[in-house]
Amino acid sequence: MVKMRWNLLGMGILMILLVSVASAASPWQQEKPQVGDGKPSFENAERGFQKAKEWFNQTRQKIEEARKQAEEKRFEAWKKHLQAWVEMAKRWVERVQMRVQNMNVGNETKERLMNKLQEIENRLNEIEDEINASQNYTELREVAMEIKGMWGELRQEMRSAAHEYVIEKYDQILERLIQVRDRLEAAGVDVSELDAKISEIEEAVDELESYVGTPEFAEKVREVNQLFREAFEIVKELAREARPEYHTGFVYAHVNGSFELSGNFSMVQIKGEGNVTIPEEVIVTKVDTPGVKMIVAKGNFTASGQGEFRILAHGSGELVLNGEGYYRVKQTPTGPVTDEIEFEGSETVTFG
Repeated sequence: MVKMRWNLLGMGILMILLVSVASAASPWQQEKPQVGDGKPSFENAERGFQKAKEWFNQTRQKIEEARKQAEEKRFEAWKKHLQAWVEMAKRWVERVQMRVQNMNVGNETKERLMNKLQEIENRLNEIEDEINASQNYTELREVAMEIKGMWGELRQEMRSAAHEYVIEKYDQILERLIQVRDRLEAAGVDVSELDAKISEIEEAVDELESYVGTPEFAEKVREVNQLFREAFEIVKELAREARPEYHTGFVYAHVNGSFELSGNFSMVQIKGEGNVTIPEEVIVTKVDTPGVKMIVAKGNFTASGQGEFRILAHGSGELVLNGEGYYRVKQTPTGPVTDEIEFEGSETVTFG
């Protein structure tokens, strides 16, 4: 009997706990509005529906507010991302400007590159203003598309500029190679093999210009580099044959215009197109064939010319240049040779 009473008591306690748990509202149910007193009637049902509808609208509004906040955060994040791109691009332009300023290129090329970089910098400032003024995704998307297009154009333009720089450097190296050829020829060396290689290089560099801005440019550059290597190997061999020793001053000039050369010379070479006046008795060699016009002379004399010429003179004297071009000069037998000096107008060079 005692055991049965304890069983009944335990079951009673369990039933009380079950009823308590069943009657407790779940957390989500606790948010629900009270809809009536439980008596079935149309009025109670209507009130319950309206309260449920009001609750539904409140939750929808909260969802919309949360969505708007998320969109605003995402919009601001994209805006900052595009602003960061503009800042990065500006610093990139600044870095390229520093490189261009330190490039060993002609003033015309340098000015063209700097002007292009200034145009890009101005456009970046405009894009930055557009980003700051954008108020919605549509405006921001339009700016992003513009940035994408501009970045592609920018890369292409800078690639082309780099290729043009390479071609200009090739022109400079080629000019130096021609100067070496002229000096070897003046020393009595047969330069026909070097002439042929120089012609091959000139054609390759001219062809290279048609590949500016293209992926094929790099392969063509390797071909030109190989031609230059072959040319310099020829120069080394010819230099061993010549081994000239100059104990005087000398001048090497390229002029498009006119010149007058006077003095006492151990050797003078004049090559180019135009009219030359020189005493016949001082002429050692004279070549006048299609593509090659050259005079080699020595002695005490005065020569002049009108046209485009390369002039190499060893000895002591004076060279007056009119027009445009450049020259290098060794003013004394023991002095250094200058770098190329460009001129425009009238220039008088003394040497020896």
